[in-house]
Amino acid sequence: MTLDVPTIQFLTAVVMHVAGGVFVLETMLRKDDRAGRVWALGFIGGMIATEAYIVRAVSTDAWWLVAIGNAAWVAALGLLWLGCRVFNGHRLRRSAVAVIAASVATVVMVLLETPTEGWSASPLVFGANALFSALTASEATRGAMRRTRTALGLSVTLGLAAAFQLTRSLTALALGTEHPVFQTWLSNSLVGIVTMSLIVIVVVLTSVLRAEQVRLRGTEDSTLMAIAPDGVLLEPSFVRVLGGRLMRANRRAELFAVLVVKIDALSRISTAFGADEAEHVRQAARAAVRRLSPTTAAMGTDDEGKLLLAFQPKSPAEARQLAARMHRAMLDQLRTAGVPVIPPIGMGLSVTSTSGYDRETLLDAARAAARRAIASDDVTVVVAGEDDDADSAARGDQAVRR
Repeated sequence: MTLDVPTIQFLTAVVMHVAGGVFVLETMLRKDDRAGRVWALGFIGGMIATEAYIVRAVSTDAWWLVAIGNAAWVAALGLLWLGCRVFNGHRLRRSAVAVIAASVATVVMVLLETPTEGWSASPLVFGANALFSALTASEATRGAMRRTRTALGLSVTLGLAAAFQLTRSLTALALGTEHPVFQTWLSNSLVGIVTMSLIVIVVVLTSVLRAEQVRLRGTEDSTLMAIAPDGVLLEPSFVRVLGGRLMRANRRAELFAVLVVKIDALSRISTAFGADEAEHVRQAARAAVRRLSPTTAAMGTDDEGKLLLAFQPKSPAEARQLAARMHRAMLDQLRTAGVPVIPPIGMGLSVTSTSGYDRETLLDAARAAARRAIASDDVTVVVAGEDDDADSAARGDQAVRR
């Protein structure tokens, strides 16, 4: 049996509306699922695209519907990528602008070409589809998504889709859409079959990913909390607590911050004055941080002796002010404790408004900021993403001077 293009378009629309509709309905029941909402918008875009193609197939005068259909399909793939970025806790400002720009460019290009065939369009459309498919495949291997095989399946699926669309784009550029090779191997009929398969696979994989989201975002396995004798969480426990809080903050789009306190020269103090004196310095600094920490903050330490603080400020400015107060309190505590040498103390701060909600990214950004603060002679508090380096951080209110 041979299926013509309108029949394949109709079948694709049915699959798109049934599978996508189920996902959208489930999303409406999960009001706190931000990644799912973005994916649902992508499926709605796919529905709009298939509807435009069907109407175009039965109405030869409505050629402009090709522009709407192609732009909606490009937006659908772009939203699939954006949903993965939300899942991994990234910000969407620039990436969302890229998706919008690609969709608008698709509309303009198709209107200028005034195509006469249902799903055919310029290589720009094929290239945009390939680009967003490849970006989705790449994003599915990062952040929280890299810890599940389901995301690997999504990456492989979208990688194959990207390869297919790239082949289609290059063939259209080299031979044209009317060439027998293109019509035989990359025509609308084959695209319809590929699209139906892609829709079913993506709906299943994204649904499973959404169900796994809680486990992936910081509550992987139940375990005992590891706490130091002075009540400070050891790093594995701190990371788990941080992951859970970031998951909740991400769902509510709330600001969250991580502060890393790096005390320099402890090894030299230990060599010169003994290990007990170095521990005295460390405990005095911890006491100051505990005293000024917000009530709901989580405090931890890593293997290198750095202090880690996870808390929820009202604004980035408030987080910076808290770090500055802690620095002054630690210096006062060390002077009061009568330590022989007051070591340099660097405060590295990262906030979700600039570094995103991925816990590894947030921690790495705060650690890097603490290293820049230690290396600087002018500043003690460096904010990741706002203070590019220790020298530029000395300008304005981007840093707190010694």
